Amino acid sequence: MRNLMLALAGTGLLAGWPETVPERTHLQRTSTVAEVRAFMEELCQRAPGLEPYRPKGAPRATETGKPLLAWRLKGRGPDPLRVYVNANIHAGEVEGKEAIQQIIRELLQGKHPALRRNLDLVVMPAYNADGTDALDPAIRPWQPNPSESGVGRRESALGLDLNRDLMKAAAPNTRWLLAMLQDFDPAAVLDLHTTNGSTHGFHLTHGPACTLGADEALLAFNRKLLVEVRERLKAEGMPTYDYGNFVPYGPTPEKPPTAWETYDAHPRLLTNYPALRHRLAVLSESYVYRSWPDRISDTRRFVLACLGWMAEHRSEIRTQIRDAQTRWAGAWAKGSVTLPLSAKLKLVERAAFDWVDPIRDERGRLTGEKSRTHLELPSFVGFEGQDFVTAPAGYLVDPAFAPTVLPLLQAHGLKVLKGDARPGGLAVLHFQETGRKVSPSAYQGVFTLELQGSWKTEPVLKKLQQGWTPADLDRALYIPLDQPLGRLAFYLLDPRSTDSLAYWGLFHSALIRGNGMWGEPPRFPILAVGLAASPAPASAATQLPEPRTQE
Repeated sequence: MRNLMLALAGTGLLAGWPETVPERTHLQRTSTVAEVRAFMEELCQRAPGLEPYRPKGAPRATETGKPLLAWRLKGRGPDPLRVYVNANIHAGEVEGKEAIQQIIRELLQGKHPALRRNLDLVVMPAYNADGTDALDPAIRPWQPNPSESGVGRRESALGLDLNRDLMKAAAPNTRWLLAMLQDFDPAAVLDLHTTNGSTHGFHLTHGPACTLGADEALLAFNRKLLVEVRERLKAEGMPTYDYGNFVPYGPTPEKPPTAWETYDAHPRLLTNYPALRHRLAVLSESYVYRSWPDRISDTRRFVLACLGWMAEHRSEIRTQIRDAQTRWAGAWAKGSVTLPLSAKLKLVERAAFDWVDPIRDERGRLTGEKSRTHLELPSFVGFEGQDFVTAPAGYLVDPAFAPTVLPLLQAHGLKVLKGDARPGGLAVLHFQETGRKVSPSAYQGVFTLELQGSWKTEPVLKKLQQGWTPADLDRALYIPLDQPLGRLAFYLLDPRSTDSLAYWGLFHSALIRGNGMWGEPPRFPILAVGLAASPAPASAATQLPEPRTQE
């Protein structure tokens, strides 16, 4: 009887404890937003400690009115480490949504006592709420799915990939997350996914932040976290490795692959973005071709392993974060700061892989293996910066764009001042464009703009182009880079950044002139303020008001 009770406890099905939707439907369905809410609310009633969480100033719903729902489970011990777990950003990848519900139930049941004591958790099981509820058995047919419900849609109701939205923050979901990062301020973020591509021998792949321009020592520590988690899981019989794909990539390549490569270094991705805030991040990618219950189980085991490592190393995590912040502030105290405008893949190690030649059914699902080849390949699972430039002391943004730009910058948590608070004695620099590329097709709903050029002391004006007056400069927005989130400010505001507001179209009316725009040309909407010789006097800083809460 005791063994039976232990077995029931292992599944969370003791009397009084709610079941997840897959558990109570015998794996025929995945949960909707309302069902996640009902499950979590029942847990709140069943055991103390779990409560709904709403960040200060955050949107409460998506564009269609779907609620943005999260819960907080505070740690019982002194000064627990804050961690945020995000699931279902791509709502066809439902494993994280189901696994995190199980984990919260287990914590409330008294399992994993070290985690319950040493971690303060916020979880959002259905981040893409609109996609979560758009269930369809025809979606992602190549993966084994719950047969009755199918899975949700990858994108939001507006057709946005929310995992490409972290910088432009066009979606309420993203603005919710940015508010959470300011309000809850987690030391680490976990983002839970399922793969699409290469047929490899791992149960799950994972990744640290690989962010362009982030603190290198903190990125190395982030990778160390996952290497040690990988070794623990390997010893337990669960093979994992860095997320990526075989090169050359293809469903049935004619020749064995020659390398393994990870994704990209842009901060627009949720796993990369926290590093620009000097925080850790973890990507989880369950293996698409494993069974649906296996994918849930693998995700659960991986998340618990990561949380366990974080609980054990919470003091070291705090030290690493503090040291990264100190290095950033110290760099400005010493003088100029350089940051890369691009990054290239870096060889990190040679690693062992299983290259699977699959047998697929008519829907593309893997039903067997023709062969499995053991390979040792170069593994490009990191990045190194290139195209370094000297960062200015800060940027000025045309006051005409303040109604659009100011709320977005403040949503990111940046300090934004009035233009007359810029440091005196430093030159105002003008962008001299040497090249541009407008994307031939829309990316995330935007015809993106890539600019090349440099900052010069004198403007190159077109005929009748509007100039900058001293009053305009004083009325502009001033965003200093010598602030805790200065790395983020650089990549949002430098027009050469391929994740900048200029890239994402916020200044298109001034920068891209076309048919029907036959008036005198407007001025370039961003200026740089020359290299900082010393910090601006605190008395000169006049902070702009907080934006209104967006419902």
